[in-house]
Amino acid sequence: MKNNWSMIVALSVIYILLLILNSKTLYAGDDYVYRFAYMRSWPLEHLKVISTFAIPHSMWNHYFWWNGRFVAHSVVQYFMQFDTKVIFNVFNSGIFIVLIFLINKVATIITKHKSSTLIIISIFIFLWFFIPSFGQTVLWVSGSGNYLWMSVVYTSFILANLIDIDMTKFKFVLIILLSFLAGATNENSGPAAILIVILSIVYGFIKTRKIHVYSVISVLFAMLGFYIMLMSPGSQKRGTMHRDWTKISANLNDIYKLSFGNLKWVYLVLIAFIIIGIILKHITVVSLVHIAIFIIGHLAAIYSMALSPDYPERTFFGGIVFLAIAFFISVYNIYDIIPMKSIVIIACIVVFGFSYRDAYSDISNSYNEVASEYETIRIAKSNGDKDVKVKLMSVPKTTYNAYNGTVSLAENHYDWMNQWESKYFGVKTISGYR
Repeated sequence: MKNNWSMIVALSVIYILLLILNSKTLYAGDDYVYRFAYMRSWPLEHLKVISTFAIPHSMWNHYFWWNGRFVAHSVVQYFMQFDTKVIFNVFNSGIFIVLIFLINKVATIITKHKSSTLIIISIFIFLWFFIPSFGQTVLWVSGSGNYLWMSVVYTSFILANLIDIDMTKFKFVLIILLSFLAGATNENSGPAAILIVILSIVYGFIKTRKIHVYSVISVLFAMLGFYIMLMSPGSQKRGTMHRDWTKISANLNDIYKLSFGNLKWVYLVLIAFIIIGIILKHITVVSLVHIAIFIIGHLAAIYSMALSPDYPERTFFGGIVFLAIAFFISVYNIYDIIPMKSIVIIACIVVFGFSYRDAYSDISNSYNEVASEYETIRIAKSNGDKDVKVKLMSVPKTTYNAYNGTVSLAENHYDWMNQWESKYFGVKTISGYR
């Protein structure tokens, strides 16, 4: 009972910390596009504000003209129908808590250990420091819908195939639906999740000579979801590139530099934990196999991007989630023999505190600048001025800032973002100045 209360307190504090950052982040980039029922990438003269019932038709257009990520962008458009971002802030902070829960749940199911509050806190700190482009993938509405929210879908799909389910017709339909959606989440993490489940099925068969029929059907529906997403005419048009070994090898080299530079210490600590667990006989064969499976999924999610025309760091999100699961499987195995656990966690919290302070300062500064842009536009509109000029925001300093790497207003009112924000605010033109 004491552990349950400490866990509730820890998760509540994490939720509040995330809610603060969400509340200090306004709309950015593609958010203004998804405010409207999707027609084309450039704004047309007559656009309708999105509504729940208009999302299917909007995603139909999106599928044929932009890309096949209908699951992710349905989430984005659902929240963009509201006239306030508060609703998204509340739910988005909560979905991050769900992701922490899922990572912890997968690790405890595999290791058969009870959940630990200290490990829950550690998972949050791990995600804080290693999630790529935190502002773009967690705080930005469009980015969060594509990465944070989708990670909950495909991690739930993995979890559903790791546990023994007392199957009913209703549960079967839910698993089939979840599997289909998981496959359609995105182009790299979705198929990597499918690979993880397939390897888990193979290991289960080798171990028990049994296969759950629902797991096989689950994988097939996930593959179907992935195929439908990938074959989107919009994706096919945008994703065309000349692929030869020279290009792919160059991409692989770039991805290696991007990923290994940020993750080398995680790899080294994970290897150290595994070695310690083996030497002291504190790690099971089941755990070792699943660590290997999730590492394979991690590498597949990251390095499959070598086949893509571009590979922004935010696309590594799923790979980091799989790495986190592998890492905390090892942590749970040797948890009982880790010395001075509380001191280690306190030290990590202190380091996190300084990082959070810097992130909050940067995010708050951008919030004030963007809020000032909004106010300038609203005042001009109320005065009947249809051509608005605003002071442009400064360059963000940290990757925890959603405006770092996303498209913002430019000086020229013909710019893509300027045109979409003009539509959003209902004015003729918006131009900027420094």
